Amino acid sequence: MTIIGIVIVLFLGQIGAGTPHVTPLDRLQAKVQVDPINGVSPQRLAGKYSNPPKEFHGGLSGDDLYLFPDGTYIYCEWADIEPLTVRDKSAWKLADGVVVLTSDSDVTWDPGVERKYVAVHRRVRPREILFVGVGRDISYFEENAKDDPETQLFVVAKERTKTFRPATAAKAKAELMKQSWRPEYFPGRPTLEHSRLP
Repeated sequence: MTIIGIVIVLFLGQIGAGTPHVTPLDRLQAKVQVDPINGVSPQRLAGKYSNPPKEFHGGLSGDDLYLFPDGTYIYCEWADIEPLTVRDKSAWKLADGVVVLTSDSDVTWDPGVERKYVAVHRRVRPREILFVGVGRDISYFEENAKDDPETQLFVVAKERTKTFRPATAAKAKAELMKQSWRPEYFPGRPTLEHSRLP
């Protein structure tokens, strides 16, 4: 093989190698000590995930993501001047360590919720579960982590504050939809006053 042939082979090898794929977990771990939630079935991830987390309670607004054991979810927001309101609902799944949300067809507005979440815990708290959105949440975290990444993690994360058993999950879902499903709040709302349960 000539020198030119060797150079071409090396050059083509470099092009094929490309840059390594950086996962959402890699991006978090570059700034804060967190580990993934591994080996957990989707049913064990079921629960209520809230922002702000328990450590930050007392805020004037927040949101809750309810993942039910049957593979459905409800996403709500609340504020001091707004009642608890369902903004999104339908099905969730766990794919390659990422929780993926897919809206119902009757959610015709932008619900403002991330569609994918990575599940992690701080190394000092192995039993906690935190969800961090892999889009704008991680980007915001990276931009603002600076000298206090753990606090910034809690600014963007949803912390599991409650677990569900199948029997209690159905009741919780029905109550949320009865009390907080307000499609009339949103432009492009469904024509039915009450939609089917997810």
